Amino acid sequence: MIHSTLRMINCVIIDDEAKNIKLLQNMLDMHCPAVQVMATETEAKNGLLLIDELQPQLVFLDVEMPHLNGFDLLKKLEPVNFETIFVTAYSHYAVEAFEHHATGYITKPINTEKLIAAVGMATKRIEEKNINKNLFSLLEQNTKQAAPDKIPLSTSNGLVFVKLADILYCESSGNYTNFYLKEDAQHPAGKKIMVSRQLGEYEKLLPDTSFTRIHDKYIINLSYIKEYIKGSGGDVVLENGKELPVASRRKEDFLARFEKWIKRKA
Repeated sequence: MIHSTLRMINCVIIDDEAKNIKLLQNMLDMHCPAVQVMATETEAKNGLLLIDELQPQLVFLDVEMPHLNGFDLLKKLEPVNFETIFVTAYSHYAVEAFEHHATGYITKPINTEKLIAAVGMATKRIEEKNINKNLFSLLEQNTKQAAPDKIPLSTSNGLVFVKLADILYCESSGNYTNFYLKEDAQHPAGKKIMVSRQLGEYEKLLPDTSFTRIHDKYIINLSYIKEYIKGSGGDVVLENGKELPVASRRKEDFLARFEKWIKRKA
């Protein structure tokens, strides 16, 4: 049985078969009492409206449904701000489900232990989001008063404090952001840290004196630019050899910031 420091987890169930919804509701009532089912829906299109209206923390989602499958439904809701557990009769969608950052993937008939484990993982992620939300509020306040030399990154194991000077670049990955750090004795090829927040939120925290967004997917540390290759937007080559594209609409701003950075360092 799931016990949590959260009072309740608000959820929505979307499945084109009403009997499947009823079975899942009964199992949640019995084994996961912290999960509160706010609403259910058998029509995927109506499910879109339901999620938008209720803003649940967790969605149980079938894959194969008439008119709109579970993956297409998620795409229409991007960026996805809730945890997703797929509940389906088919095992072959698992890889695609986790490419959509699913919290869990359960095949029918539902196994109690797997349901409890998936809800447990969702609970952990929701708790981390709440911690991160509070942490970000504090960080946004502090960065207005002083420029910190470190930034905390929330990982599955807890908080990691990373020196800003060690960050090569950041990469957007849906609702997640990958931080790529410079090499050290333990990580001669550099280190990658994945955190469960969107790139735009870190853009507000990283000092624009050293960091700049060159693309919808990338923020780079100006200190590690090795080369700029001209083009429509061009490409930036970092000191580790990584080549990243500069979006054409961001080119002018990037070059202006880079010029300022060079003058400041001169």
